[in-house]
Amino acid sequence: MIKIAITDDHQLFLDGIREMLSSMEGFDLLFTATTGQETLEKLQVQLPDVILLDISLPDMDGVELCQEVVSRHPGINVLALTMHKEVSFLKQMLNHGAKGYLLKNTKKEELLEAIRTVYEGETYFSDEITKDLYNSMIHGEQNKSGLPKLSRREKEVLQLIIDEYTTQEIADQLFITLSTVESHRANLLAKLDVRNTAGLVRVAIEKKLLD
Repeated sequence: MIKIAITDDHQLFLDGIREMLSSMEGFDLLFTATTGQETLEKLQVQLPDVILLDISLPDMDGVELCQEVVSRHPGINVLALTMHKEVSFLKQMLNHGAKGYLLKNTKKEELLEAIRTVYEGETYFSDEITKDLYNSMIHGEQNKSGLPKLSRREKEVLQLIIDEYTTQEIADQLFITLSTVESHRANLLAKLDVRNTAGLVRVAIEKKLLD
C-alpha cells in the first residue's frame, strides 16, 4: 500500500485526485493540503511515501516547500504535479530533491505509473517534459546575451517587487489575482535561479534585466 499526500490550492483538483485514488487498489491517501504551512504541519503527524506537490501555492512556492519536505523528511518522495512546463521549474525541483515531474493534464494511467516509479526510488518525467528538456539541452533556454527570457508580465511583476510592493499591491496594480502574482513570482525565482525576493532584486540589478 503506497501512502500518498497531495498539496494543491485548487480544491476541485484535490477532490478529483481523491476520488480517483479511492477507486484504485494499492493506494492510501493520508491527507490533502492547500498551503505549504498546512503541509508541513500535517507531516508532523502522518508521513506519506509519496507527496504530489504543486509549484504555485498561496504562502510559499513549491520549490521552497520541496526543499523543506526533503530536508525534514528525507524518506518522502516528492512528485511535482503542476501546470508549469518550463524546464527551469523542472531543474529547480530536481535540484531541491524532487523525484519526478508531471503536468496536470497527464492521464490517470501515467499519474499512477509515476507514483509507483518514484515510490520505488526512481525518477519519472512526463513525455512532454522530457521533450522540452531535450530541446532545452539542444537549443539552450537563454538568449544570445546569456540572460534569461522574461515575459512582459514577468518584467512588470519584477519591477513592482523591486519597488517593494506587497503581493496584494501587485495584484491590485496589475488587475490580476493573488495566485497569478504568486505564479509569476515562482516563474521568476525559477528562471533567475534564486530562492527569495532578495535574490530577485540582486539578479535584476546585476543583469540589468529591466533597463
